[in-house]
Amino acid sequence: MRRVSFAVGLIVALFIGHHPASASPPGGGELGDDQFAGGDLLGDGSAEVTVSDGKDLGAEDRPRVGGGNITCRWYGMNAESENPAGPVNWDLLRNPPPEMVGVVVSVLRVCDDGTGAPGEAEVVRLPLPTGQPPPVDPRRLAAMARSRLPLPLPEARTSPAGEQTANLETWMWVENWTEQTRSASAGGVTATVVARPVRQVWSFGVPGETKVCTGAGKPYDLSLQPWQQSTTCGYTFRHSSATQPDAVYQVKASLVWHITWTSNIGAAGDLGFVTRTTTIPMSVAEHQALIVNRRAP
Repeated sequence: MRRVSFAVGLIVALFIGHHPASASPPGGGELGDDQFAGGDLLGDGSAEVTVSDGKDLGAEDRPRVGGGNITCRWYGMNAESENPAGPVNWDLLRNPPPEMVGVVVSVLRVCDDGTGAPGEAEVVRLPLPTGQPPPVDPRRLAAMARSRLPLPLPEARTSPAGEQTANLETWMWVENWTEQTRSASAGGVTATVVARPVRQVWSFGVPGETKVCTGAGKPYDLSLQPWQQSTTCGYTFRHSSATQPDAVYQVKASLVWHITWTSNIGAAGDLGFVTRTTTIPMSVAEHQALIVNRRAP
């Protein structure tokens, strides 16, 4: 971090107390090379934010733990060291001594999740006088929140569990079909990022064989009769897995998340789709199944 020097007397007046902070890169998850979203605020107060893909949220086949909500605070820069001084005295910045009007000072913005993990630190230069913290871009806050967003692997289940039977429908569902959210706040502005599961995609190790389901699915209920229930996400294997490597189909279950963000000042945007995938080795046997088309009396 570069050292910023200005009048020592002003430092003492502007900043009260001492608050050590780290300038290390932000933690909270598996970050890639592109952790910042981009876009421009539109005239109607909204914002359009896009990202090219989900690589910045980690590999598709790895869970992303994520981190906590982020809060940003402002501190003064100590001219004698690279450590921050106390919190900024915005009242004094609004009405500085006459000799300091027009002077450019530097403050340190530190953003962390309150857990003691390393936070993001940035030096911001301010001309005097000014009575407000530097304007906060809600898109930047959305990117910070997005960088802490947890995206687990799908907890994929089937009924029957374990070995499947050819020509007998397999019921499929995802147990952790749950929204994930994180927020970031600074200078009175808060951006909230939400990842919503929108579909599950299954592939069955058979060329061209996939199943897309727009809901979580549901398990088979053994307490009900077959005609009293139906699956919202099912698939029927036509052949056994005996001829497959290791005698199993490599079934992949993917959970697709749609990520959007909103803010308390009206700006909002769309951050696209991100996928998480788990692989399930699945054995399929060819039992002699008796299919009974029986209905309730």
